[in-house]
Amino acid sequence: MDIKYFLDLWNSSKKSYDIEEKFWDKRVEEFNNKELEEEESKKISCILEFLEIGKNRRFENVLDIGCGTGFYSKKFSEISKCVTATDISENMLECAKRNLESECRNNVKFVKSIWSELKMEDFEWKGKFDLVFASMTPAIDSYEDLIKMIDCGKNLYFLSGFVEKKDSLKNELSEVILGYHNDNPHGNKIYSAFNILWNMGYYPKISYVDSNRSKLRSVDELYKKYLSYFERKKPLAEEDKVSIRKYIESKAISGIVEDKVTSKTAWLCWRK
Repeated sequence: MDIKYFLDLWNSSKKSYDIEEKFWDKRVEEFNNKELEEEESKKISCILEFLEIGKNRRFENVLDIGCGTGFYSKKFSEISKCVTATDISENMLECAKRNLESECRNNVKFVKSIWSELKMEDFEWKGKFDLVFASMTPAIDSYEDLIKMIDCGKNLYFLSGFVEKKDSLKNELSEVILGYHNDNPHGNKIYSAFNILWNMGYYPKISYVDSNRSKLRSVDELYKKYLSYFERKKPLAEEDKVSIRKYIESKAISGIVEDKVTSKTAWLCWRK
């Protein structure tokens, strides 16, 4: 199959970036916690092994696309001369800055940007970075986003994303609020990216990581989570908000709900 097939298959989603920024602004606390940090700490060594960079794990310049609360930016700052971290969310970036300051790291530069609208010439990023890193970020959401990612680098690349995710609470709520649920909410991003890269002559390496998470959450906590999620999908009427809360309350025992998600994530890496 030629590359056009996979360009059409990718079918990137149309987004309101104002809504996207507000969505991620609200999720800082969810991503900035000890439990998740411990999980990511175990993962980073596996990622470095996957990248096959050897024992001398040093970089000159690293670009972290969709850096969130800055966990990977912080880790790369320990083995890099300079790290540049981008994100759409001001709140995420402010949290990342605080986390870096607490570690006394001063070699990370933060850039607030919508990746698809970022102009490399404004920052002189073309061919600058020896590692371009994009972990679980919606920033890379089209062929053009991927090409820009490639153009920023000169050596090594990492891209990861969901290939499968099952969340029964969200699926059931989607039926209530949207009238349907999407069995493939993450589309064909990784499959398309892999094949586009293959057609371009990069021959990316791929690995899969399975996850099974279960967390007890309060009704209020889940209500805020799903309210934010469905506001990305459509304008919510007051009756929609009532329906979301009533659904969550129906699943609660003494005000607590088990939030269970199973997923499969793909890691891609390739070199120029």
